[in-house]
Amino acid sequence: MLKTIQKYINTTIDPAMQKCLNDPTAKGTALQDEHRNFLKILINKLKKRKINIYLPASLFNHAVFDKLSENEQERANLAAINLLNIIRQIETLWTFERRETFQIQNLVETVWQMKSQYEQTHGNVFII
Repeated sequence: MLKTIQKYINTTIDPAMQKCLNDPTAKGTALQDEHRNFLKILINKLKKRKINIYLPASLFNHAVFDKLSENEQERANLAAINLLNIIRQIETLWTFERRETFQIQNLVETVWQMKSQYEQTHGNVFII
């Protein structure tokens, strides 16, 4: 991999190509209402420190989580670690932008999908 990086390290990108890469896709520029509300809930929980971005257990609805088998709890822990990784990115971007940027939209959609897919089979495990 290092050889590949070194091969292209001094390469310059054509300005037209760079502009194309920087432009958002044709997708609409706003979050759906459901995802906007989800983002508001998430940001509110972060501000009130109900979610600690470095503590996976802070993401759990313990009324549901505590009833899971040990194996399911381990899976929930892994899911929480992955979710918190993305939530940290959202928090960082939100701190600087305070608006629904294209990156935030994609990250919110990712968290939404991960959470929804996990909770379809394991119940309302997360507090978001």
